[in-house]
Amino acid sequence: MQTVLSDYNCEGQARAIFRVLDTGGYLELIPLQLRLFVDVGLATDAEDALVWQHCQDHGFLLLTGNRKTSDGEQSLESTIRRLSTPDSLPVLTISNLRRVLTDPAYCRACALRLAEVTLNLEVYRGVQRLYLPG
Repeated sequence: MQTVLSDYNCEGQARAIFRVLDTGGYLELIPLQLRLFVDVGLATDAEDALVWQHCQDHGFLLLTGNRKTSDGEQSLESTIRRLSTPDSLPVLTISNLRRVLTDPAYCRACALRLAEVTLNLEVYRGVQRLYLPG
């Protein structure tokens, strides 16, 4: 079962994407589960490096709307560049958070991209970041 960890800033969007996967029957075919920070013991103000490392250590895909970029070396982008290896799992970034909740076609496109990435996860190992819907 592949776990997708929703960043605290996109829990509603993650739930909407998983609803699309569920109602479309995809979750019966693709072993996916959604987890939130509270489910895995992370604080909502956890540093980006800690969140990224937690995901890598536990084999989780991080779904984010993009974390802070003003933290320099502490930012998620800097963490990914510094620590990523050819075996690292990609970070999945929702390109437009607001649209997931207001545009059903966009939400569906995000859900289908998430399903595609999950089904082909070995192809995406080492890719630092993927955008949804992309």
